Amino acid sequence: MSNGTEKDTGTSDKVEIVQASEVLFTEQQAIIQSLKQELEASKKRINELQDSVRRFAADIDNYKKWADKERKTTQRTAAESLIKKLLDIYESLEKAVTTVNSAEGNEFKDGLKMIYKEFSRILKSEGLEPIPSVGVPLDVCRHEVLMRKVNNDVPEDTVIEEIQKGYLLNTFVLRTAKVVVSQKSIHEQESIQNPEKQEEDKGG
Repeated sequence: MSNGTEKDTGTSDKVEIVQASEVLFTEQQAIIQSLKQELEASKKRINELQDSVRRFAADIDNYKKWADKERKTTQRTAAESLIKKLLDIYESLEKAVTTVNSAEGNEFKDGLKMIYKEFSRILKSEGLEPIPSVGVPLDVCRHEVLMRKVNNDVPEDTVIEEIQKGYLLNTFVLRTAKVVVSQKSIHEQESIQNPEKQEEDKGG
């Protein structure tokens, strides 16, 4: 009897171990299946994000094209509006030129001043203003350097002469100013670079 009981107990233990292994295997399979589903969902989400990025890039490109077209349209419209405003003054100048021989000097001069004043008023109302040049530091966005001249009385790269006026139109550069800027003489440059040597030369 005792031996039979021990045999039955061993068989029961084996059955429990097998059942536990099956349960563990089933749980692992469930975890793997869950991970696969999460991976598929992540892939789908990545594809959706990539599609969104492509659509966004296409929208940006379309916006740039639209903005460029609008800018050109605005520029053309602004130019047409300005020219229409200037036509009357242009015709007045034309009349002044044709009557210069019959007009007295002072009257003609005063007439031209009035026309110039009206020109200035209209251009200013459109947002036109001159770019400051002489005496200011060089601004490569607003100044075009045509020449450099030695001038030790002002800091280097200071505008010392304006050859052609530059203008801003509503804060944007319409035309750069053509200028001459200063530069130090070779001796002055050496003095700045080697101040100790300059003191030695004075002492000698």
